[in-house]
Amino acid sequence: MDTWTTVMAEHRRKLIIDCDPGHDDMAAIALAATSGAFDISAVTTVCGNAGVEDTTRNALDIVSAFGVDAPVYAGATGPLIHVYEFPTKFHGVGGMQSAGAAFRRSKASARPGHAALEIIRRVKAEPGAYTLVVLGPMTNVALALALDPSISTTIREIVFMGGGTHGGNITATAEFNIWADPEAAKMVLASGILCTMFGLNVTNEAMITRADIERVRAAVAGRNPVADILDFYASTNPLFAQGLVDGPALHDPCPIAYLIDPTLFETRALPVRVATEEGPYLGATMVDLRRIPSGDDPVINVAVGVDAGRLNKLVVSALCRAAELCAANGGLPQSIAS
Repeated sequence: MDTWTTVMAEHRRKLIIDCDPGHDDMAAIALAATSGAFDISAVTTVCGNAGVEDTTRNALDIVSAFGVDAPVYAGATGPLIHVYEFPTKFHGVGGMQSAGAAFRRSKASARPGHAALEIIRRVKAEPGAYTLVVLGPMTNVALALALDPSISTTIREIVFMGGGTHGGNITATAEFNIWADPEAAKMVLASGILCTMFGLNVTNEAMITRADIERVRAAVAGRNPVADILDFYASTNPLFAQGLVDGPALHDPCPIAYLIDPTLFETRALPVRVATEEGPYLGATMVDLRRIPSGDDPVINVAVGVDAGRLNKLVVSALCRAAELCAANGGLPQSIAS
């Protein structure tokens, strides 16, 4: 490794990606892996889009396909309190179903030990070094905070996909990641860690069109798992199927894109309350856009605007490169989904 490469590697931001793959989790890891901006030090998994056994297997397949040299640790098998059914209508059986070719099954296994314990170990070993990118329910991070509250002073920051300033996608008021474990989200937001929220108000604008998917398909000759996985994801979006939107939203790349280029988003420091009471508002993130601190609600950074055009170019380019990496790393199709 030459001197310049060594210097650049030393200045890459260290990430722990906590996720529940998931089609858009795949896109987020693709963006992180191809950017050159990060040291992806570990990937931790949680139940969310599917059970943790499936999300862990998906994570192992993704990092193998994209040549990411990062260990995978399995985490929470269920939320702290809230019980729900996995949303197979969006991500299919197993959490990352494909319309055609799937990633080759990785020969690797998850490392021993629980994801929450691994988060604690890493952030305490290098205080201030790690950014946590949370792309699913916040159960693993909440468990880590419960086991060792001192990590709130050693985590550099948390960027997460979840919530929103208004409306939801799993209920009329709540976004899925927060709704799936609202108690965990409430604990993390109240921890004092610097948090930045990328909710549906911005992530719904992070669309990938049919033409974008065809660009990804054209990146390599022959069958293309990245494009086929995106095809399945597009097929499950009812608004896209009805022609009411230009494409499905790729929510999870937004926090990664922000770390690469913060100018893609407008953020504001705002009070945010997570509703944990049973009823129609369970899992809602109530954002006080008046910026009036109540004294009770934590103030976090909230993404309130996005340059959707520039974001789309960044993400689609990364997905094209990820398709190339998949082919180069032997991540060619093992099977064709029915």
